[in-house]
Amino acid sequence: MEPGDDNALLTRWRDGDIAAGDKLFRRHYRPVRRFFRNKVNEDDVDDLIQRTFMGCVEGRDRFRGDASFRTYLFATARNQLYQFLRDRGRLLRKVDAELGVTSVAALGMTPSAVAAARQEHDILLQALQRVPVEQQTILELSYWEGLNGPEIAAIFDISPVTARTRLFRARAALQEVIEELIQPNTTFDIDAVAATLPKR
Repeated sequence: MEPGDDNALLTRWRDGDIAAGDKLFRRHYRPVRRFFRNKVNEDDVDDLIQRTFMGCVEGRDRFRGDASFRTYLFATARNQLYQFLRDRGRLLRKVDAELGVTSVAALGMTPSAVAAARQEHDILLQALQRVPVEQQTILELSYWEGLNGPEIAAIFDISPVTARTRLFRARAALQEVIEELIQPNTTFDIDAVAATLPKR
């Protein structure tokens, strides 16, 4: 994939080239699906994917091209997720602040029961659903999409230093939740488990 190719496809799609839009959609569909699948009910995932890509087209003028299209795409997906949660009336007025302290499980978006089987992948997914939405999003973008500090900073519109701090705190929060889910004196290597989790 040539540098700037995604940006060119986005411009062509905005100008009415349906084939360019289809190519962009197929290229980035799976990462966007991964972004939503552990945060909302399965029935809502496809709609949010569609909203994200349409949001990219509609907000094209705001995309200056100084960041990668992928960063722009995940920033749009994040905005769509937050809007979805607002629309469902699951948060109080200070939505962004609430997403910093409220978990997906507490929002009622996913089943909250801990499965009897303590498989590592299941534990990690459950733990991710129990940390605040913002921390869950940062961790998943880091672990599964391989985004670095500056890219995460661009998505959340924060400084790279702040992004690194939030990532550190998110990992600590995740570790704390995992320790509640596993048997005492059991080791759990988050990075190793995250690396082996299938990317559906």
